[in-house]
Amino acid sequence: MSYIKFSVSPCLIHSFFWYQCYFDDIDNIMKRIQNSRMRVLCFVLLNFLGSSSILIAQLKQTQFNGFGHSEYSIMHKDSTNSYFSLGEHDFFVTSNISKRVSFLGEYILRFNSKSAGGFMASIERSFIKFNYANNRSIIAGKIHTPLNYWNDVYHHGRVFFPVIDRPLAFTYIIPLHTLGFQLQGQNIGKLGFGYDAVVGNGIASSDVFQSGLNPSLTLAMHLKPRSGMRLGLSYYYNYLKQNFSGAHVGHATAPIMDNNIYNGPVDFQLFCGSFAWFGKRFELLNELSFNQSRTDSLGLSNNYSGFIYAGLRLNDKNIPFLLFDYLRIGNNDLHVFPAELMKLGLGYRYEFNYLLNLKVQLEHTMNLREKGHMSHSGTGMLGFRMQLAYGF
Repeated sequence: MSYIKFSVSPCLIHSFFWYQCYFDDIDNIMKRIQNSRMRVLCFVLLNFLGSSSILIAQLKQTQFNGFGHSEYSIMHKDSTNSYFSLGEHDFFVTSNISKRVSFLGEYILRFNSKSAGGFMASIERSFIKFNYANNRSIIAGKIHTPLNYWNDVYHHGRVFFPVIDRPLAFTYIIPLHTLGFQLQGQNIGKLGFGYDAVVGNGIASSDVFQSGLNPSLTLAMHLKPRSGMRLGLSYYYNYLKQNFSGAHVGHATAPIMDNNIYNGPVDFQLFCGSFAWFGKRFELLNELSFNQSRTDSLGLSNNYSGFIYAGLRLNDKNIPFLLFDYLRIGNNDLHVFPAELMKLGLGYRYEFNYLLNLKVQLEHTMNLREKGHMSHSGTGMLGFRMQLAYGF
């Protein structure tokens, strides 16, 4: 006998077993019914109710997962600080509503010094997906903007990150989220072709409102020519009627809001390229971004970033790795403000299993030129960091 694992409401489980008891005793029920037509009707009704309950239970599969991490750091700049920190915790919900319709939700608790309890909750993703034919889907809701491998594959659970942090560009120039409408195709043909087309709220919007008629546009494609490999290209465009960083940009506030901030319009476009290779022995991830922002006062600014991760899988559990991360924001950029940062890292990852790992990382983050940013305040620091990441 085969068993199917599913999670359904208590009411549905109760109904399922209630009808099952009747199936076990159908012969006794039939003996009590003298009329032959009534016998047939009751038999059909009982079987219909029982099979419907089983079908609903098989189709509606809801899973709840959690992810979190904690860290220990020793950081040196002008002085040395040693401290433990509790990272963000991610509550991940997926549900098969029907054969073709599914739901995904991702809800985060993270430290925030301005909140009363020291932590703040946020909805990072919440969308309905309709798979209408052969891995081709229509998606509506809040998504990770499909700009690169990292944003497509990794969510907020650090247990899946190959290194401790996201690339620097994610804080400065990558629009992490989009609230809107998406057309998606995945694993099409022998080369594993995939595409995304997204129209939604832009950089200056919130999760409930956007002023004007200036939606963002995302176009992306990728190939998976062999197992563990992916190559991707993407384009993002948004016209900001007023320069402002809303709910869908980096996880930290980019510009310091002071009296000299530029409030005029910004023409923002972004090109991204990704190459990922996660083989049985070697691992490589390269993320490239080229951003152009145009303002009325200082004109066009060219900004770019590059991230490289290289790991060597000695066995199933031990992976030493190197990382290089570089970001340059032009001197005439008024949306993000000028910056030039570089991070070098040497690390080691020990995977107890797929839901628990320990990362150790020596890193040097150099502040080559930075102005007006509140995030990545550790620039110019030499650090030793340990991160325990877990899922449950």
